[in-house]
Amino acid sequence: MLAEDVAVWSRYLESPLVRIDEVWYDVHVGKPVDVGSDASDMDRRIAAGVTRKRIDVVALVGDVFWVIEVKPRADMMAVGQAVSYPRLFVQEFEPRRGVLGVIICDEVDADIVSICEELGVVVIANLPQK
Repeated sequence: MLAEDVAVWSRYLESPLVRIDEVWYDVHVGKPVDVGSDASDMDRRIAAGVTRKRIDVVALVGDVFWVIEVKPRADMMAVGQAVSYPRLFVQEFEPRRGVLGVIICDEVDADIVSICEELGVVVIANLPQK
């Protein structure tokens, strides 16, 4: 996560909406960039380590994995990630629990609220700072 995202996440953790049982950060999913058939094993491992997509946070909440995108402002990009990352998480790990896309933010673009409702993405906005 970027420093601005860490600040948003830290604010959420100060008073979480629900209890988090376990948490994992920067969870790699998806395919790495193809480095070609002539690449060494080392090059393939490096590509896998730096070019795969990264989920900001995966949290076990009750019996459901929350696949969390953390952003200062929930926008269309965050919606795309909150829809795509849970699917990649399921492909990669084949969890035997439910998986839910979640955006945790400080502000919400009003245009995405109904879209998230329709897509089943949960948006949690931190309380305004005092």
